[in-house]
Amino acid sequence: MKKYIFNLLLLVLLFCVTACSDDDLGPSIFDTTTEELTELDLWMQKNFVEPYNIEVIYKWRDVETSMEYNLTPPKEDNAKGLADVLLNIWCKPYVEIGGESFFKSLSPKQLLFIGSSRYTSSGTVTKGTAEGGRKIVIFEVDQYDRTNATRLKRYMKTIHHEFAHIAAQTVEYPKEFENITPNYVEGWDKIKDQDAYDQGFLSGYAMSEPGEDFAEIVGFMLSNSAEDWEKMLDYPTSQEAKDKLKQKVEMVVIYYRDTWNVDLYALQAECEQALYDVVNGVTVNP
Repeated sequence: MKKYIFNLLLLVLLFCVTACSDDDLGPSIFDTTTEELTELDLWMQKNFVEPYNIEVIYKWRDVETSMEYNLTPPKEDNAKGLADVLLNIWCKPYVEIGGESFFKSLSPKQLLFIGSSRYTSSGTVTKGTAEGGRKIVIFEVDQYDRTNATRLKRYMKTIHHEFAHIAAQTVEYPKEFENITPNYVEGWDKIKDQDAYDQGFLSGYAMSEPGEDFAEIVGFMLSNSAEDWEKMLDYPTSQEAKDKLKQKVEMVVIYYRDTWNVDLYALQAECEQALYDVVNGVTVNP
């Protein structure tokens, strides 16, 4: 009886396989063609994918962005220009000071370029975001200008800030950091800069939570010269606030040194020189 049932099941299975193989299902509803790589695609592959395993997305992919915002893709010339800048004042300085292992282990696997700005419901402008240590989104790419140091510093402040998030998500910074200035608030966008300084923060956004406070310190430090950075540390009007800010900075510097073997002051100097070279046309990648 068991042998009969087994043979019957085998016969049914063979019938199903034969029937399925004879069916003409027609053409696939999905596009299975491979997109031909453009000259810019090949440049991105050579300069980002091959050395750092970073995909730069500059063409429009609606699945990569939130449908809550009206966003536009960047122009190709601006995407190429900004990518070249990031290569010189982000990738190379980080590798030079921190080493390839440091940069490759923490660098995001994707950079998403958005041409337009992204405005929140409260009217603030988002410069960039980091998603789980995998992707960094950079907005306002169509405002790129290679000769405008102020504009380039804004991009780099975003990159350094988001990279700091990835570092802290990988290895958490000491909990004592958030106890130095524990007065974090929800309505950070209503806080004036000087009020933030006088409470030991570098911006109103830094007061939103400890993680943003940590990332803001890194972002501001690495996107400014040593001279300008020292001026920023003197923004608070009270000595108490200055001391608290400097205490947090020291903790961030020690975290990078002990956790990642990276000298933030050396990285700051390297980024400053790289920015100068880019703005003055010293460094251009073909």
